[in-house]
Amino acid sequence: MGTMTPDDLEIAKEMSTELVKQTLAPVQEIVREVSGPAATEVGLMFGDAVRVWRLKRAVRYLEDVREIASKAGLRLKPVAPRLLFPILDSASLEDDQDLHRRWVALLANAARTDSDLVLPCFPDILRQLTPEEAQFLDRAYDETTIHAETRRAEIRASNPQLDVSDGLATAMGISGRIIRSLPSLKIENLERLMLVTRTKLPLSLDDKIVNKMPPANHLYVSELGKGFVLACRIS
Repeated sequence: MGTMTPDDLEIAKEMSTELVKQTLAPVQEIVREVSGPAATEVGLMFGDAVRVWRLKRAVRYLEDVREIASKAGLRLKPVAPRLLFPILDSASLEDDQDLHRRWVALLANAARTDSDLVLPCFPDILRQLTPEEAQFLDRAYDETTIHAETRRAEIRASNPQLDVSDGLATAMGISGRIIRSLPSLKIENLERLMLVTRTKLPLSLDDKIVNKMPPANHLYVSELGKGFVLACRIS
């Protein structure tokens, strides 16, 4: 078999496109209904042209990564393929601007030379979050870390019977006003992903584990959740 000429490749591409159209013809109406503006892209995903569409989105994504890394003055290193490809695959499909920003930060942090913030599980976690869940986790993290002293004062004011030396008095539980901002279904999704937890059980390197058992309606940002938030931010 001889080498295909550019004309041969163009003919093959046209034949492939026509075959896709013919194959999708019986479901053309439902494709338009369920896909809306993305109907064309749904058609492309069944043909070779999807590579071009995905490549364009990946290029825009990488341009944003380059820009944010440059603004933050980050020095970048190669990212391991098992981390790089899941990030690129999901990020190139993300349409929500808030989640897009997190994907940009995730890759920038994975490539930075001055820290090791990104775990291999983080792309899969981010892929499973809605914008509302990600924003909830951000607010909960800020409240219990950056604004920890304000939160401690609030806990003590609401629970005057607690000794200030009591662990429960200083535990950084998420406030009710933040918890009430998210439906229970989505909170349980955050629990499923282990980003938040209902019990605070700190790890101890000397085997002296302190188990605090607060009421079941208390909610905490887990250590995994804290690490995930930081990995999706540029600091």
